[in-house]
Parts: sequence; structure tokens; C-alpha cells
Amino acid sequence: MIRVLPRIYSDPDPSYFDLCTALTLWRSDAVLSHDSAAWLWGLLDDEPSTVHATVPVSVRVSSVDGFVLHRRSVSSTERHGLPVVFAAQCFVDVASTLAGDPLEQFFDRNIGARVSWRAVTDHIVATKGMKGMREVRRQLEHCCPGTFSEPERMVARAVRARGVRMNINAPIGPYFGDLVDYHAKVDVEIDGREYHIAPGPFDNDRVRQNRMILDDWLVLRYSAATVYRDVDTVADQIVGVVRRRRRSRGA
Repeated sequence: MIRVLPRIYSDPDPSYFDLCTALTLWRSDAVLSHDSAAWLWGLLDDEPSTVHATVPVSVRVSSVDGFVLHRRSVSSTERHGLPVVFAAQCFVDVASTLAGDPLEQFFDRNIGARVSWRAVTDHIVATKGMKGMREVRRQLEHCCPGTFSEPERMVARAVRARGVRMNINAPIGPYFGDLVDYHAKVDVEIDGREYHIAPGPFDNDRVRQNRMILDDWLVLRYSAATVYRDVDTVADQIVGVVRRRRRSRGA
């Protein structure tokens, strides 16, 4: 047995869930939060390296190696038998600890799929003054849930940051477009390598594209490699085309 926390012992190889349990046994007033709560809610795929929990503001106890204690007032519920903050609070917590692409990916992957945009919005309206609130609002404004690949996500984010909102993986008759603007009748497709090397998808995609062009749709195609190399140029071109098409169509 090894000493994990004061008065808490475990076998020599405790799992991350065991460490979360140990913290709640050590501090009965602790509520698992931040990355730990996000992992328990299924919002993070990889186990965090540290256990995070929140204790009341009045508590005076130091963090221990591998365990971080935050002080504030939070509401809690249970997840897998452990006390955790509500899922919506995880977005505020994670916004205070992550930045850049990892934070964007967290929002784009989880908003809508696991927690509703409305639930997070209502939570930040009801809860004020916490660290991370400003970043949560910014992420919600530019959030692009529903993208199926990292290149799609990058383009959707870049286009939205330029003030143009397009529907993501939206229906066009019997087909679906990666990024769709119905007013401008513009469909943006981000192609992976399979469109260049697999005969079936390649042929089907040409049939689809021809049908859309005959129905007055403009199809813009970009390879994933182009997106990774210069997403800003791709986004600038898309935004310019969409705005021109909207004006010309009186949208």
C-alpha cells in the first residue's frame, strides 16, 4: 500500500478514478472540478495528469503533489458516485486552464454533442465573476460544433471569426455539405486524401458536384493539406465569395 493523501492509502498503481475517489475521501467538502470533472462527464478523452477539486472559500488547506484545490462556491451533483460540478461549469473551468487549439477543440467537440449551447449560456448568465467567463463567451460566439475533421473545424472557425456563419454538415437535397450557405448557395468541401486515391468516393463526389452546379450551387473545394498550410487564405476566399454571392442574389 502507498500513501496517496493524508490518511488515505491505495495499492501501488491507483487509477485516475481511484485518485479522484481518494481526494473526496480526504476532503468530504471537496467537489471534483476543472479537468477532473470534465473527464468524469466524458468531455475529455484523455485522463488528466492532475486531480482538481473545489473546496469552500473558508477552507485553509494546501494542495498536495498531483492534487490541486480551488477555493470558491459551486453547486454540485454526482457522477459515477463522486461529487462533481455540473457539466456546464466544466466549460468555465476548462476555459480558465486551456488555451488555443485545445480549448477550441474542447468546445467544438462537446457543445451540442454532449452539453447544449443553451445550458452553458444559461449557466454563465446565472453565475458571475468566475475566472474564465470572458473566454467562455468568446468560445460560444465562435463555436463550430458538428465538424467531422480537424481541417473542417479550422475552416469553420476561421470563417466564423470573419463574421460569416455557415451551416456545418448541412443537407443539400439528398447530399450533405461540409460548410453550407443557403442564401448564397455556396457549398464548401474540405477533401481528405481518400477523394484523390479511392475511385468510389472520387466518382460519387463528381456526380454530386455536377448535380449541385446544375442547380445553381457554387462548390468550393479545398484539400486538407491546403487548409493546414494556409487556413487564413482559404477562409478569406470563402468569406469573399459568400458575401459577393449574397449581394448578387439579394440575400
